[in-house]
Amino acid sequence: MDDPEIKLERSLFYKCPFGLRFEIGPSDLEIWKDESKSLNSEYFSVALERAMSIFHAVFEPSDNIAIAYQIFSDGRRKIKKRSFIFKQLHSLDNAKIDLSDHREIYSEDLDYKSECWKRATISGIKTTEINTEQLFKAAINTDFSSLRPHLNGECYLINRTKQLVLNLYDDRGMDVVSNRREPLDSLYKSHNHLILDYDRESIDKVFS
Repeated sequence: MDDPEIKLERSLFYKCPFGLRFEIGPSDLEIWKDESKSLNSEYFSVALERAMSIFHAVFEPSDNIAIAYQIFSDGRRKIKKRSFIFKQLHSLDNAKIDLSDHREIYSEDLDYKSECWKRATISGIKTTEINTEQLFKAAINTDFSSLRPHLNGECYLINRTKQLVLNLYDDRGMDVVSNRREPLDSLYKSHNHLILDYDRESIDKVFS
């Protein structure tokens, strides 16, 4: 099945016909420990548990998936073969890797002709072939430079079997979107308690 026709640009939730937005970082836990001014490990552990739970609810082991990783480039910056994203696959032997330049996303922020978004799309893989936990840890750590692993770009998990796209944008939240309602119905029910309160009313109108 072909990729869902979804523009890979944040925020996915506001740009797709059907979507769910989840709270990943728990609002009842502080990011920082008050006295020591160190990061609260429990906050990050719960965030990872939530992200993995949502992922497993919609990505089955045998699903045909793709990973799209993209970074802003001034024309010189490139996605290198030793990039973190490629190391999260158990093997690249059967994977297809496409490198492409994009100016149709975030176009209002591209001031010069040399500027674009560099994208690496890894396809022909199954859910079980990626180290999702490390990938999600890196995304959750995005705004905390002292934490490792660390993700310096945007990562989209494309489920071609179920025709949906997942984006864990940072520790605050995750978008799961589709061009159809059906692929998201069960996720809406099973993880309703994690839906971001700010968007709950609009989500309930579509799925309840």
